[in-house]
Amino acid sequence: MTKFAIFLTVILALGFALTVAAQAQPCLVGGHDETTEDHTGAQWSAAAGIPATPGTVALGVTGLHLLITEVGWRGVNSSLATWNDSTEFIEIYNPCTHSIDLSNYYLSDVNGYSALPVNGTIDLATSTTDFAFKFPYGSYIPAGGVIVVAVDGGWFKRYTGLDANFMFFNRAGGVPTTAIPMIDVGANKGGGYPAFGHFTNSAEFVWLFQWDGICDLICDVDLVYWGAGSGANWPSRKTVLMCQDGPDVDANATCYLADVGNPAGSMGKGLATPLSAAGTRQRVGPEGFEGSPGNGCAVMPTAILPSTWGQIKALFR
Repeated sequence: MTKFAIFLTVILALGFALTVAAQAQPCLVGGHDETTEDHTGAQWSAAAGIPATPGTVALGVTGLHLLITEVGWRGVNSSLATWNDSTEFIEIYNPCTHSIDLSNYYLSDVNGYSALPVNGTIDLATSTTDFAFKFPYGSYIPAGGVIVVAVDGGWFKRYTGLDANFMFFNRAGGVPTTAIPMIDVGANKGGGYPAFGHFTNSAEFVWLFQWDGICDLICDVDLVYWGAGSGANWPSRKTVLMCQDGPDVDANATCYLADVGNPAGSMGKGLATPLSAAGTRQRVGPEGFEGSPGNGCAVMPTAILPSTWGQIKALFR
């Protein structure tokens, strides 16, 4: 082969590799400051009047990590009077080109979530509403896939006719469901469900985050918040003074980066609250701007691929 032919082959191969990389856009666990996103823009639907669509994501939604794409904190637009909005749910979408192992992913609406690595549980501070749950081992979300997490699986099924993929609780009065129970990692609860464990309608937040069970810090993945709350019902910003030592082999503490917020120094860009039984809030466009760096892990998440050992292990978790 001539030098020119070799040169041409290398250029073509490099160009193909760059094209594939540009199209694939592999996702990260996180890496950006989730507190800087603006939830008041066109990326989200109107506040009211749009029927809930659990399990269905708008075509224009894109991102570089798992996204919370719909939050039904007032239920699913049902005309039925349900106890305490018992059809509450969270929808999560995987915009990535590969399946993602959810075994180390969590959902929580309590500010103390970031201290999880210290004790392996999340202090709910005797709150009557807050929750903290982990996805079961072996759970995954396929490329382009959507999952629905119901606060109460049986009641969600009772009033929607749909089975959620996962559920926090399943209290008496619901109907049989195939929703998979999540793992409760909350400690110091304010009472038993349904006395606790649901969203606060006026103002609340929910974090999707990841922790590998070893590192000193958790990794932020996505944050959604609404209303204008305070205290436990308002997402606090982590600071550089928040340092902790997890279960890794060393005794050295690691500190979080400072969450900037939006506007800077506050959290004032939350979702508007829909009217009761008037619909949910749904993401309809690409994820908005997020500052960098942040408290996410700028690494590839664990992918579950048919051709990998990971797929085999997932079957036996």
